[in-house]
Amino acid sequence: MKNILRCAFAALTALALSGADARAESSVVNLVEWDGGKLPPVYERSDQLPLSAEDILRLSQGGFAPQQIVRMIQERRFAGDASADALIGLKRSGVAPEVLQALSLHALPPNRALNLTVELSFEGASREARRRYLYVILPDGPRERIFTADLSLVLAGRWRQDILADQTDPLLPRQIRRVTFSGEVPLKTYGPRQVTVLTSTRPDLYTSADIPEADRPGIQTYALDYPASSLRRDCLLQIRYKQDVAVPYKWHMVRSQLLCEWD
Repeated sequence: MKNILRCAFAALTALALSGADARAESSVVNLVEWDGGKLPPVYERSDQLPLSAEDILRLSQGGFAPQQIVRMIQERRFAGDASADALIGLKRSGVAPEVLQALSLHALPPNRALNLTVELSFEGASREARRRYLYVILPDGPRERIFTADLSLVLAGRWRQDILADQTDPLLPRQIRRVTFSGEVPLKTYGPRQVTVLTSTRPDLYTSADIPEADRPGIQTYALDYPASSLRRDCLLQIRYKQDVAVPYKWHMVRSQLLCEWD
């Protein structure tokens, strides 16, 4: 009988110890202790555009109290460079510390990429191109991002966004085909840069230094000022080609334009 009691006591002791180990591995939080705890602040957002660094400087130099500017930043947020160097520059320009703190908290996320849409329009019916390689060169700090397309492949294929524009004149019949490609372009550096657009016979251009002299007269360039942060980051590059009247496989880049929206 004593042996049976000893075994039973040992089993209960082991069970109690295992329960204690299980409790030791768990974490119990008493919700009552949260009573009166501090909740995160709720900000009333405005429908106005976010403030820029230039706006902050004008408000600071225009007699607005720091508390007023902070409230405006809470309501409208901040679209601009909130890096350490940018904040140091604003401080040196006389912006109050509490305003800089609000900028750091309410700045929009920094831009890491832009959405690029390339719209190619072809006026003509040929499916071949001798000068067939389109290049779009976008600088990004010390590197260049090169985008290319084989126009012969574009003309011969069928694509997801591929339409025939109905612009036929009974007296001057013409066919315009429009092909659109879209994607996200990573960009790590901010500020102004120059976008280069050209068509070449060479399929192996890896930098702007590789552009042959024969292709340089046909280069078209566009200025792009990439902001540190913005509500939108959409760019549309439209390129229009026209088929040569005498040589069917020859296409001329007659027009192009770059349109970007940041707000």
